[in-house]
Amino acid sequence: MSQNADHTTLGSPVLRSGEIAAVSPKFAEGYARIREVCDTDGACEARFKALYMACASAVKGHADMTRHELSRSRDLGLVVSDARGAALTVLISRGEGVYSTLAAAIDEVFDETIGEPVGEVPDFAVDEQAARDYFASVFETVPGYVELMADEASRALEGYVLMRQWSLAENTLAAEHSELLLCTINAAEFSSRFINVHANGARRAGCSEAQIVEAVLCAVPVAGLATWLTGADGIMEGRT
Repeated sequence: MSQNADHTTLGSPVLRSGEIAAVSPKFAEGYARIREVCDTDGACEARFKALYMACASAVKGHADMTRHELSRSRDLGLVVSDARGAALTVLISRGEGVYSTLAAAIDEVFDETIGEPVGEVPDFAVDEQAARDYFASVFETVPGYVELMADEASRALEGYVLMRQWSLAENTLAAEHSELLLCTINAAEFSSRFINVHANGARRAGCSEAQIVEAVLCAVPVAGLATWLTGADGIMEGRT
């Protein structure tokens, strides 16, 4: 029995078309084995891994790949509320421009637009000390970058806390998937520091090491195999 992957059922258009195999069957089979990990149910469900790749593609400016992976995720069972939650996680990580790109792709793929807010924005009571206490509870100490913002722009720190609490703990997308998609995004951006932060967040959310590894591997189709070197560093730095 062949050990080869089935190129025709994977999510990669360039594998399914046969154009890579036409140049090098060996290279195609190698890439297909990586895509098999990214595109099929394993430690993580395939629908969420497609979502992670869609988010990382938006961050990298790959519009066609963003829509393609988002469509695959939808076809595999992703619900629109999870996609909207992922978009806000992308906003806190990479800003408004990338969020708007991803939100527009979600509108298109799910054929649905966001409605108006229901009611007034509630009063969220967070002050500088509450913000410091929050970060101390997360990291067991208050990081220097939080101290700096608290000292010089405490109002922004209040906003940081509100955004972080929602995107990582109260999100319509489960906390484990918010942390894992941030692992994928930061691997695609070659940021071992933040892979370390979010791999540890994924561990606190109950994820296994295999889930974290699969999430980081999802950066490979988006930004190449070099992402794994940075990703592996970030994963291993956080291990105890």
